[in-house]
Amino acid sequence: MAISPSASDERDNPPLADNSLTEAELASSNSWFIHLRWMAAAGVLLAALFITTQMRVGFRPATIWGIGIWILLYNLGFFLVLRRYKSATRSPKDFRRLAYAQMSLDWLATTLLVHATGGIESPVTFFFIFHVVIASMLFSRQISFIFTGVAIALFTIVVLGEYFSLLAHYPLSALQNRAVHTDPLYLLAVLAFFSSTLLIVTYLVTSISESLRRHEAEVITLSESLRLSSARLQALNESAQVVNSTLELPQVLTRLVTNTARVMGVRACSIRLLDKTGKLLEPMAAYGLSQTYLGKGPIELQNSPLDRAVLQGPQLAPTVINIPDVHQSSLLQYPDWAVQEGISSLVSAPLIGKNRPLGILRAYSEDIDHFTADDEAFISAIAAQGSIAIENALTYQTIETLDATKAAFIRVFTHELRSPVSVIRSLLQTILSGYTSDVNPQQRDILERAIRRVDYLRKLIDDLLDLANGRVPQRAGELTAPIMLNGVVENVVHRYELPAREKSLTLEWRQAPDSASCPVRATVEGLDRILTNLVSNAIKYTLPGGKVTVSLSRSADEVCVTVEDTGIGIPDSLLPNLFEEFFRAPNAKELEREGTGLGLSIVRDTVNSFGGRVSVQSRLGVGSAFTVTLPLADIPAS
Repeated sequence: MAISPSASDERDNPPLADNSLTEAELASSNSWFIHLRWMAAAGVLLAALFITTQMRVGFRPATIWGIGIWILLYNLGFFLVLRRYKSATRSPKDFRRLAYAQMSLDWLATTLLVHATGGIESPVTFFFIFHVVIASMLFSRQISFIFTGVAIALFTIVVLGEYFSLLAHYPLSALQNRAVHTDPLYLLAVLAFFSSTLLIVTYLVTSISESLRRHEAEVITLSESLRLSSARLQALNESAQVVNSTLELPQVLTRLVTNTARVMGVRACSIRLLDKTGKLLEPMAAYGLSQTYLGKGPIELQNSPLDRAVLQGPQLAPTVINIPDVHQSSLLQYPDWAVQEGISSLVSAPLIGKNRPLGILRAYSEDIDHFTADDEAFISAIAAQGSIAIENALTYQTIETLDATKAAFIRVFTHELRSPVSVIRSLLQTILSGYTSDVNPQQRDILERAIRRVDYLRKLIDDLLDLANGRVPQRAGELTAPIMLNGVVENVVHRYELPAREKSLTLEWRQAPDSASCPVRATVEGLDRILTNLVSNAIKYTLPGGKVTVSLSRSADEVCVTVEDTGIGIPDSLLPNLFEEFFRAPNAKELEREGTGLGLSIVRDTVNSFGGRVSVQSRLGVGSAFTVTLPLADIPAS
């Protein structure tokens, strides 16, 4: 089977690393920048209005108005750019450049405000600290210190420009007598404090931000690791469920390769099993590999260094083999096939049974050096679970084959016996009837005893044949159409009405109102065999004056037939042995000497072949109730 896997998506898209986290913050923070800037621009304009109407200052308010309007205009431009970015797929670098541009223009606007509001005297100087904090939170330490250096340089240019009269100085207050902007000591002190403050703030904030980013990245990495571990534990649990959910070898193998490939996030997975000779590895199941790659067929173990290393390993100890690069490995028997298939690395784990190696579980990746030590441990655990499932399925397959062989032998054996036994009975009956000569009482007794033994032998032959037929599992093709169980049960009940009356028994037939239609997938012969055994046993082991009740009921998806009697019952200690071949309870032997002990074995095997189950409840001296439960079949719409 060649299936294109989609499980590798998660492995191809790992969680955000530290840098990626920063990019994600920038992408979401551009909008935040713009919202803050609307408020900042409004604050500048309100300050200009207040200065114009309420304060006596040495600078012109028109400059403040101009800066406020300029901030509004470039913020509008950023708003339009960001909206266009959001409507299309843009890379994180585009958002980073946009953030750089916003910060740069804010730096320039702040510098102009500082110059326009007194230079070294300006209270706007403190706004640089706000920008430094924001930059340190969002950018890396290197970028943050670059922006801090730019801020210091811009402020220094303004201060020195005013000091050397290269720039006009606008005093903060017209009432101020001392020109502090020309005092060298004051300038050096302010510049020193301003620079050291910005540098210290940058260092502290970037340290805190980087620590938070590292912790955030560690949390995300841990979360991803926990998610992967949880998925792998779930896969191990599913593999354990495979052990008990089915005994069909193809289903077991298909589930193993599919689950392994999906959970490991790789392109493909395969299982090869050793043949009976232990010399050939035959492909049994594959996921994600092309038919061309699988077409190389069985692999001779002696010609494959990789498979020998996996199954034999150092000192004959099977081991997991990880090949990080198939292009450079000398262990591959067909390296060109792997390259053509697009396989770059693979990991192999041995499938080991109780007594011998079973085969190899192998995972394939398109990436070089894909598999880690955790992957090796995981595929080893999956292989251990899978080995149990595979060995169970192989054992079941062997048992099925033996049962089929045994059933075939019994059918041939009983067929060959039936004819001579019938001839013997016919000859004995001829002699007993006096056609050859007169028969004295002693001879008659001997002949009648011989006929009874021949009848028992014929019944044994019939039961063996029924047992063989019940042991053969019914295939889907043989159960072509649903059969109405109601009619089969009713026919068997009518057949035993006369034997029940002759023994002074009451035989009652009950059908629940909701069981008028009970289709099951079975054969008429098989159902008749089941019900005949149960009803005949109930009549045989119920004393005169007793009662036998046959009832039919159904649920949402099952139908139940119960045969209940008021007979001799079965001791509790013997109930576990009741369905064994040739088993008869001692009280049953006392009541009826003749009996093969195969009837209930026939019932059990035939019910199992129809996908149903049989159960019994019994009390010694009170009676027994046998219940056959079969799954209801869907009737196709006409």
